[in-house]
Amino acid sequence: MTTEPLSERRGAVQGTGCLVLFGLVFALIGGVALWFMFVRPMYRFVAARSWQETPCVIAESQVLESSDSDGGSTYKADVHFTYTFEGGEYRSNRYNFLDAYSSGRGGKEEIVAYYSPGLHTVCWVNPENPSEAVLRKDFSASYLIGLIPLVFLLAGVGIMTMGVREGRQKKVSMASAAAGAAGAAGSPGPVELAPTATPMGKFLGLTLVALFWNGIVSVFVWQAIEGWRTGSPDGCLTVFISVFVVIGLLILFGAIRQFLVLFNPRVRVTLSSGSLRIGEPAYLQWNIAGRASRVSRLAMVLEGREEARYRRGTDTYTDRSVFATVPIVDTSQAFEIPAGSASFSVPAGTLPSFSATNNKIIWQLKVTCDLPGWPDSEDDYELAVLPGSGFGGVSWTGSR
Repeated sequence: MTTEPLSERRGAVQGTGCLVLFGLVFALIGGVALWFMFVRPMYRFVAARSWQETPCVIAESQVLESSDSDGGSTYKADVHFTYTFEGGEYRSNRYNFLDAYSSGRGGKEEIVAYYSPGLHTVCWVNPENPSEAVLRKDFSASYLIGLIPLVFLLAGVGIMTMGVREGRQKKVSMASAAAGAAGAAGSPGPVELAPTATPMGKFLGLTLVALFWNGIVSVFVWQAIEGWRTGSPDGCLTVFISVFVVIGLLILFGAIRQFLVLFNPRVRVTLSSGSLRIGEPAYLQWNIAGRASRVSRLAMVLEGREEARYRRGTDTYTDRSVFATVPIVDTSQAFEIPAGSASFSVPAGTLPSFSATNNKIIWQLKVTCDLPGWPDSEDDYELAVLPGSGFGGVSWTGSR
């Protein structure tokens, strides 16, 4: 097997470190913006439920315009009002808790036209700080615009996750190469495997995607509903946004399904060694924590996969090809499912674990638990496979 030069390995480690740092910057920018644009306004919105209704008078109102370097403009309704609370005279210009400029001058002009100077209306005052008041404390779909920074937060987390994963795969490849060159037999003693993605991690990831996607889509849904409600329906917008609504519902369904998986029995897998050798026998044991009686079928498969990344023009593509599939366990017998052991081997003539900039050889143990009338559990465990020679074959026994 040809191993990577040490200089390339150091470059790979530095590259993954830069990737994690880049993702961290993205996540921090998105997190800070999300706090100011969505979390803080929503916190104030919830806190204002206990504020007191107070008579007020509109002092002045106007539409403020802000222009950027590209010539685009955004607008904000600037409404000033005065009120008296517990003997004190106060003045405020907070229309709602989303104190930000946005597109659409017409909507702001409607607000200013309604809240004309001299109008007697009501505002909502914070009894703990009477200088803090707001004209409108009801929820508005415009608050959902504050979810836009979630794009940067999720992108940053995704980039960091990818960087950490790349780093782990590099370490697996380097460890495999070093062990193969030294003729080592792998890590001594049994090792309990950890899944590449935990059920909780999958649930949180899907939940974040569902919140982001449906949050953005809901803004356009609200616009479509307003159009139908006011008698000016936009058929094209309605049809166009319907596709995204369906996708959002599917993502939400996936998050709900993954939430149910959190309550599934968990399979614990222990391997006889921290790494495998091609052609040499290996052993694993499993036991199911929780109500194993709910599992109707247990299946374990060893899979070897090759990934190749390449560029075509300005786009990057990744091709994946499974070159080896080794069934290890497949049983529906109630007495064999809760715990057992199996012996197997990586087929001779296949490729060991490897990771480079554009090419990877990945070996995974895939474990599936079927639960009738309930979402199934599917876990993947990445394994380090070293070069070697030997025989193939599988045998297994369940506990009696």
